Amino acid sequence: MAKPGRREEARRWFLQAQHDLRAAAWNLEGEFCDTACFLAQQASEKALKSLHYFAGTSRRALMTHSVVSLLRKALRLLPELEAHLEGARELDLHYVPSRYPNGLPSGYPHRFYGRPTAEKALGAARSIVSTVEDYYAKHGIRWTEEDTNSD
Repeated sequence: MAKPGRREEARRWFLQAQHDLRAAAWNLEGEFCDTACFLAQQASEKALKSLHYFAGTSRRALMTHSVVSLLRKALRLLPELEAHLEGARELDLHYVPSRYPNGLPSGYPHRFYGRPTAEKALGAARSIVSTVEDYYAKHGIRWTEEDTNSD
């Protein structure tokens, strides 16, 4: 079980992951597919970092934005994440090009990204965030934005 300070940090990261996931869905509805892809990547990254904080992983080991790397490091704690490796690979592809024109061979992100890509990214992110949420539920933890304390 996490130390109190680490548990609070895990909570903060997980709540932001949930927020980013909602924001990704909202952006998809508005046809901001590039932003939806980036936020899906961010939701997954933050959910996995939350899990690592909860487990006591060193902060130095968390100095990455790779969903694949964070997922692989979390397998010892949550083997069910293995099923999401392909989705994590897909999400990692969106970290830079969904935001920067020079991350693409031509054009710019808003014109390059479409609904099918964003739907796929959002589905992968929902699966990863849900798996982490299930892990917390099995440990008697349910964090929501309405929380005023660490539980």
